[in-house]
Amino acid sequence: MTEPQPKSRATRAVELAIEVPAVLVTFVMMVHITANAISRTFFDNPMPNTLEITQYWYLPIVAFLGFIAAQLRGQHVAADLLYERFPAVTRKYVLAVVFLLAAAVSLGFARYGWDEAVHAMDIRKTAGVSDLPAWQPYFLAPIAFASLTVQFAYAAIHALVKGADEGPAGDPDELLVLEQFAADERGAR
Repeated sequence: MTEPQPKSRATRAVELAIEVPAVLVTFVMMVHITANAISRTFFDNPMPNTLEITQYWYLPIVAFLGFIAAQLRGQHVAADLLYERFPAVTRKYVLAVVFLLAAAVSLGFARYGWDEAVHAMDIRKTAGVSDLPAWQPYFLAPIAFASLTVQFAYAAIHALVKGADEGPAGDPDELLVLEQFAADERGAR
């Protein structure tokens, strides 16, 4: 079994640059929603635009930063039902092709998202029927999917260079569990 490699300072800095804002926005969202609920319930005076701010600002920030962080950490869900059955020599190619397909799809989403964000900016899109500006968060989608495109392309290259011995699971702990499961299954035969 392979031991997890320690993360470089640069990798850790990038993770913190993504995760800290996500945590802060989540906390601010929680406080905002709680304050609105208390104000509405006890003072019969809800805070204006809470739903719109949550829907158009907080949630996109948390979701898109979460996508980027999950891919960076290799913690997206991996269902390797067929992958383990491929011969070891072909696994790296299968993994690279899947990552390249994911990169292509992400690039398509980034391009479409960019067009939508520019259109939202041109018309100065607001949140629903309110006057709250909502065009700015539209730029999060193309940024997030462009980042995912780069990450998937890097993962494809990494799969070809390093091989498939790391498997589709990016989390080292998950990888150890998969290796133990595969070893137990081979021993049962």
